Amino acid sequence: MKLRALPIDSWREHMAYLPANSTEVAAADFLGPGRIEISGGSRSIRASVHVMDDARLLDAREIGLSRSAFEALGLPEGAEVHIERTPSPQSAEALRAKLRGDELSDGQIATLIRDMVAGRYPDREMAAFLVAATRGLTDREVVALARARAEFTDRITWDEPMVVDKHSMGGIPGSRITMIVVPLVAAHGLAIPKTSSRAITSAAGTADAMETLARVDLTAADVRRVVAEARGCVAWNGRLNHSAVDDVMNAITRPLGLDSSRWSVASILSKKLAAGSTHVIIDLPYGPQTKLKTHGEAAELAGLFERIGEGLGLVVEAHATDGSRPVGRGVGAALEARDVLAVLDNEPDAPADLREKALFFAGRILAWDRRPGAHAGEALARELLASGAGNDALERIIDAQGRRQPPVLPGPYTHMVTADRSGTITGIDGWTVAGLARLAGAPSNLSSGLDLMQGVGDTVTAGEPLYVIHAGSESDLAIAAKAAADAHGFLIAG
Repeated sequence: MKLRALPIDSWREHMAYLPANSTEVAAADFLGPGRIEISGGSRSIRASVHVMDDARLLDAREIGLSRSAFEALGLPEGAEVHIERTPSPQSAEALRAKLRGDELSDGQIATLIRDMVAGRYPDREMAAFLVAATRGLTDREVVALARARAEFTDRITWDEPMVVDKHSMGGIPGSRITMIVVPLVAAHGLAIPKTSSRAITSAAGTADAMETLARVDLTAADVRRVVAEARGCVAWNGRLNHSAVDDVMNAITRPLGLDSSRWSVASILSKKLAAGSTHVIIDLPYGPQTKLKTHGEAAELAGLFERIGEGLGLVVEAHATDGSRPVGRGVGAALEARDVLAVLDNEPDAPADLREKALFFAGRILAWDRRPGAHAGEALARELLASGAGNDALERIIDAQGRRQPPVLPGPYTHMVTADRSGTITGIDGWTVAGLARLAGAPSNLSSGLDLMQGVGDTVTAGEPLYVIHAGSESDLAIAAKAAADAHGFLIAG
């Protein structure tokens, strides 16, 4: 068929138009929820089909494309193109099998994911598959799904006997242990190319906190260079772990509220596989305001991570950790980075909970190293911290990534929030604390956040400081201060 550009703006949806009187195809046969593949030379796109009954706009031998589709295909008007129905019969049968509750083979999963990423299914059919997958995937299917997903993520290979990584399910304020673990492990000499996320619903992600000190928007080539120079990095994963599968699947799962631990494990470990990791440690915080509510849920997920990791040829060790309260004192990028620097600099008033959690995870990673003379893992981590080797390693990483001059400091506009009654602090509402930090400007303003001055178990008197709000502007400070006056997030019994 000959190509024609039509003056129709379909935004990002690729639309194709067949003439009702087409001499090349039975146009009505192509109507329905599926898409067609339009190809010419080495270029192709997928598009939904409409039929146009107006000979003035389309000749009987032509196919029309909306603006987005025409631009995506990149061929001139009049070019000869070929069309065919999608998806492939093999993946269509796999989808129907999963809807029946059957277990799919590795090949079926790979074909099905490939067709979904290529846009060969309408949203409703993908949604049906995702609902079925959320309800039931076997361990073998999760392994196959992780492998299939890894094929759509940029791969990094390493000439290293061991490449270690760390992942956290998150969900609690603070807990910026990655920025301590990475330099401690790098100081020992193991390669630890860590990619981290920015905040989504929290006050800061690891990438946000690291960005107060150094550049984090690294390419794969940058990561290789930084690891060669400093043995580790803390980079933003936006440019490095992007998966076309995530783009397609998230567009369906998020509006529907679909959530599956098995789907998440496949996604997370596929990225570790594509990043070239050989050993992965995973932090699974549990608590009333985290994704995992109980120790039992966290322990069950830990077992799943370890089984799927083994199936992928990875060494995976997962640990359930207490997520019932913030870790560290800072909530917000600059304040969390300040806590990290205090721990690595061995300051006597550095947050003890942050230090101990970081030492535990660094120790578990170091225990994987069986080189002659290596200390027991946690003892070695403590030695690297006490000697200043960890601090020196972070400085090397910052220089290699690109030091930020000057670093981002906590916001200059401050407001003290005090206890409204005397008693013992029995809990800290993480959602409220993180929400107040966001009202103060976090995470978009890296200087904004909360500086906690009391913790769970502390006794306070009415009027005693609970925390300081930091903001980058007076207006943000005023909004956060007003909200804190209504609900400060500390549970005080007395």
